[in-house]
Amino acid sequence: MRDSHVTHWMRQAIFLGCCFSLAAISAGEAAEPKTKVSDSKQKPVQVRVQVQNGQVVPLISGGTTLKKTEPAKVPEGTHEQIAVIEVGSKLILGMRINTFCMDKAGNLLAACGSGPGQIRVFNPDGQLLDTWNVRIAPDAINVDQDGTIYVAGSGKLLKLDNKGKILMTKEAPHAKAVKENNVKLREQVVQQMKARTSTVVNMVPRLEKMIQQIKDKNKTPTEQDKKRILSYERILEQYKKMEQTAKKVKEPTDQEIDAQVAAMSKRKLRVSSISANEKEIFIACSAIKGYGYEVWRTDKNFDNPTVIVKGLRGCCGQMDVQCNKDGIFVAENSRHRVNHYDRNGKLIKYWGKRDRNGVEGFGSCCNPMNVAVGRAGEVYTAESNLGYIKRYSADGKYLDFVGKVKLVPGCKNVSIMVSPDGDRVYMMDLTRNHIIVMARKPTATASTSK
Repeated sequence: MRDSHVTHWMRQAIFLGCCFSLAAISAGEAAEPKTKVSDSKQKPVQVRVQVQNGQVVPLISGGTTLKKTEPAKVPEGTHEQIAVIEVGSKLILGMRINTFCMDKAGNLLAACGSGPGQIRVFNPDGQLLDTWNVRIAPDAINVDQDGTIYVAGSGKLLKLDNKGKILMTKEAPHAKAVKENNVKLREQVVQQMKARTSTVVNMVPRLEKMIQQIKDKNKTPTEQDKKRILSYERILEQYKKMEQTAKKVKEPTDQEIDAQVAAMSKRKLRVSSISANEKEIFIACSAIKGYGYEVWRTDKNFDNPTVIVKGLRGCCGQMDVQCNKDGIFVAENSRHRVNHYDRNGKLIKYWGKRDRNGVEGFGSCCNPMNVAVGRAGEVYTAESNLGYIKRYSADGKYLDFVGKVKLVPGCKNVSIMVSPDGDRVYMMDLTRNHIIVMARKPTATASTSK
């Protein structure tokens, strides 16, 4: 279906926001920590544009320049990459991996496809053992201590036995809430579309002001200033065209609103992660109202649902939750931290900070992206873009640098699983459609996993 005029210029606004960010003299997120802020006699205006809640928002500051430094040294890891497991089917179009988990025997269960999907079962060395078909798009998968498998996707929750037989199918609690909240969702969409229009219109005077500031700074502009003015003027011309289009469209049509509501509903139906312990199931998904993420808790039959955590901040559609007998651990990637809650959602502790020059914190734009809980309760973290895997105690003490995987950079789900003895760690690369196998180095002590 072709974009309407409104949707088309909204897409242009987001695209230009990215271009604007590149045109401005500002630092992007590097795959490795490479920059630090230093003082300079010359204090150019810095301009960054980011997308917040669907809006292109200019960020203007001054007084700093960015100086390149050497990348932070990556420490020796306890594990090393030994293999990759090719997961996706070359025979079935679109049967790509979405996430994976590990069963009691150490086998890997990869959830694949956009609906209908498959659960593809591999042994620890990557041999395909079985394939189970499911009628949903499996967003998330987990196995409890008894070997029962739980799958979430397409607004449904599935319970399977260890042979792949479907024992139960129910509507996910958040899916029911999304349907019941349709009127509020429509209001949110209309507000969002109007806000985007306002953003486009307001960008024109902002850009004109920034261009004039550069011209007024020096009577004879430098070559760098000339390049910046030229870049801004090109972007300004595009925004003026979009401004004219935006002024002609006074109100979004019902058809445009319906399309946006359908897209937002689909996004809110998606499950970021699911985790099960002996008695309960925990599900992370988009907030029903507004933005951000929430964690739901149900019993093992998907009954008695309740929201136990609200207001989580995540990027790229990702919010990972993993549980054990001590509660749940959440990788709140946009806040660069791990949160530990009890079963009722009471925050016990959180740890982590943004750290672009070391490894004890979390680097890049939004990490840690995923977590896993080891046999002794220790917490493993995975960082997208960087490919770092680290190990912490349950109370947040940094223990080990597990290793750095060869990963296609990007802000994405990088699910990890740890074998019961800790000798193997597995990490997913969505882009390459495979799972990376990390094995303990001979020189690493086995006690680090116990």
